[in-house]
Amino acid sequence: MISSETASPDAADPRTPRDETPPREAATEAPPPRTSFGGAPRFSVVTAGPDEVELVVAFGPRDYAVRLAPAEAAELGVALLATASVAADAAQTVPAGTRVENCFFPVLGWTAGEVGPGMPALALRLAEGTEIAVQFDRAAARACGRDLARSGRVPFRERLRRILRRRAPAGPQGA
Repeated sequence: MISSETASPDAADPRTPRDETPPREAATEAPPPRTSFGGAPRFSVVTAGPDEVELVVAFGPRDYAVRLAPAEAAELGVALLATASVAADAAQTVPAGTRVENCFFPVLGWTAGEVGPGMPALALRLAEGTEIAVQFDRAAARACGRDLARSGRVPFRERLRRILRRRAPAGPQGA
């Protein structure tokens, strides 16, 4: 998602210490539950130039920004999604303090379509209602679909083994 909110000029200047960034008032529909930080934390990401993004964590009226390179933002995003997916799985107990760096995300649902003419997309619904949308070019979409279909089939060797087991005699041989 793209947010139309932009960082304040002071927050965008890397020479400005983060502690001096003036607080921004956030418009909310309902008051968030209170925490020791003065309210529920809110998260947003804003662009910070051609090759940087800023993760903004807001507690109450204060914003705390962390400048990240795109690769760092991608690493953080995967870690957060993986941890949320693992934590949301009630059947899987994970001890406190376990580092989750990546995982196989449980796909609860999916939708395929186009976001525009000739622009195929796949939306995945993960644990906790998280949705990820992936856009493909036509060749990549065809290759992805072909590979998924192929991986969902039982391999020929396994199908052949099942057929041969059914045909094998049930009793002892040559008695």
